[in-house]
Amino acid sequence: MVRFLRFLVLLLFTLPALAQEPAITWGPEIPQRNRNLNYLQLIGPGNNNTFYTRYTQTSQVTLEHYSGNGQRLWAVAIAPLDPAGNRATFEDLILLNHQVYLLSSRTERYKKEVYIQQIDLHGNYMPAIHLLGTTTPDATIYTQTKDGRLILILQQQAEPQQTIVSSFQGSFTLRWQVSLPVKGEVQQTEVTEAGTAYILTRLPATNSPEAAFFLYRFEGRNGSNAMQAIGSTAQRPLQAKLGILNGDVIVAGTTAPAPFVASLQPEPTGTFFYRIPKGRLRRLTLNYSPIDSLFLQNYKAYKPDQDHSQRLRHLQLQQLLPLPGNRTALLGEVTTTSASDRHTDDILITTFAANGAPQLTTSVNKHQAEAARAVQLSSYIATTEADTIKLIYLDFEYNYNEQNEIIMASPRAILKTPVLVTIAPDGKQRVRPLRRSQTGRHQDFYLVPSAAYKLSRQEFIVLGSGKGYYKFGRLKF
Repeated sequence: MVRFLRFLVLLLFTLPALAQEPAITWGPEIPQRNRNLNYLQLIGPGNNNTFYTRYTQTSQVTLEHYSGNGQRLWAVAIAPLDPAGNRATFEDLILLNHQVYLLSSRTERYKKEVYIQQIDLHGNYMPAIHLLGTTTPDATIYTQTKDGRLILILQQQAEPQQTIVSSFQGSFTLRWQVSLPVKGEVQQTEVTEAGTAYILTRLPATNSPEAAFFLYRFEGRNGSNAMQAIGSTAQRPLQAKLGILNGDVIVAGTTAPAPFVASLQPEPTGTFFYRIPKGRLRRLTLNYSPIDSLFLQNYKAYKPDQDHSQRLRHLQLQQLLPLPGNRTALLGEVTTTSASDRHTDDILITTFAANGAPQLTTSVNKHQAEAARAVQLSSYIATTEADTIKLIYLDFEYNYNEQNEIIMASPRAILKTPVLVTIAPDGKQRVRPLRRSQTGRHQDFYLVPSAAYKLSRQEFIVLGSGKGYYKFGRLKF
């Protein structure tokens, strides 16, 4: 009787914790057929909770359609043609209004033509092939979609990098088109619900520090444009991320002193932050600040380089997340690769106040190591809930007992269980394993965080890798 009462009390304490745990609902097993899952990419959601993926093997691309529970419905090999029936070059697969379209091109003599063709809900090519634009053979093609809007960017590589930016809506009706010299290589594009397009470009390392990046704005109604240099005479931006959060345009990243040569990959010593309220360039606020010295001192003491030669040089910025009060979180991961190995050592987070001043700099200390050709189980999934940042990644170092306490284990016994890390506004971290993920060493089935596709703040489509098979699932926070 006493044992039963103890069990009942333990159960009552455990149930609330389990109820708050993110849950993954997995679909059926899909035979892998010697696929390298690192080349399986989620494109996005279709209708009725379905979703699309693309798989690339050598030069062959395959489009696949999956049901809401992760069952593969059909697959079709991509073989693009131009309107005359000639073989075209594959460029991309994009989604417009939850329908998939094939973007292709054909180069002939002194021009490159860009086409778009719909693939219907059953995997059939629709007969209509639309010409979207014409450019020079050396041009690079970029796209960005938002609901029924398509932004097409054709950037010539030769100076002065003449670039055509076009906005299409509905049945590929050209809403506006602008041709202008765009400085630097396109890094990222974003489109607002009103159709206004933003393009972030990066200039060569030899460029002056006050113009390391450029932000271009194209008005959604008529394409009228403006640009903003991103840089400073004292601090050189090294990396930058662009985001549209709560209606404001954000560009944030890391810096090094201006004399440092960017091509030598210097260690970042500071951060920068540009907020453009509602996308109005004239009202922007900016802030350049050093990285918190106490954080750097503690970080380097806890993570000595051991011949990594300044570990933060390998920081790769990855995303911006919104926080209450117009605050923003900038996330990146320290990643090193070689011909045989891949290491992801830490996740670094900086939170910014509404005026761009950094409030918190912290790191989630981890060490993930795997063979370069193995399925990439490293990386992480990130979201926010109110003022808390939530991260999920596979623990390559530790196991956990029933009280969620860390147990040291040998490398051969590591379970690679997903863990949830919550980071409070004051930087305090809490780590606990996701016991209901149905993944780990005991199942011989592992979550692949790098393949996750974000549907909303609370829901992701995720991929799992097993021996000879894979599964898709829905992760809900």
